[in-house]
Amino acid sequence: MNDKAIRWFLAAIGIFYLLNFLGLLPARSAAVLMLMYPSVGNGFQGELMMLLQDAWLVVGMQLGAVGVLALWALREPIRYAGIIPVVVFIEIFDAMWDVYSMVLSSETLWFGLTTLAIHLVWIIWGISLWRQVGDRLSQPRAVDAERN
Repeated sequence: MNDKAIRWFLAAIGIFYLLNFLGLLPARSAAVLMLMYPSVGNGFQGELMMLLQDAWLVVGMQLGAVGVLALWALREPIRYAGIIPVVVFIEIFDAMWDVYSMVLSSETLWFGLTTLAIHLVWIIWGISLWRQVGDRLSQPRAVDAERN
């Protein structure tokens, strides 16, 4: 495995998380929230809507921060490969949230299943890549070469 695989992952997740952040800004999030939760379109306005948007903005800000970090890590991918398991855990948590939202919070089924599939792609890609990183770092010569 070379740094190129890590670079692809970091670039993809960095851009994806930054797009999530932009999409969850209050000026843009109302339309997305109406797709996710049909009840939002049925009179869920005013302070309740602002509260929902603010809650999702926090999620977007967290993803945006990890996205910026992932893009910054492109400078030395193997050195900052520890971001990979962070992304995997974020995606596992978000996948559990989607299941909860579909079952108990009236999230639109098609939207929830779509985002669940996206989470699974990131989880599988991240775990596969992290295993390769672990294999690479467990080889003494590879670790020594990285230090020099």
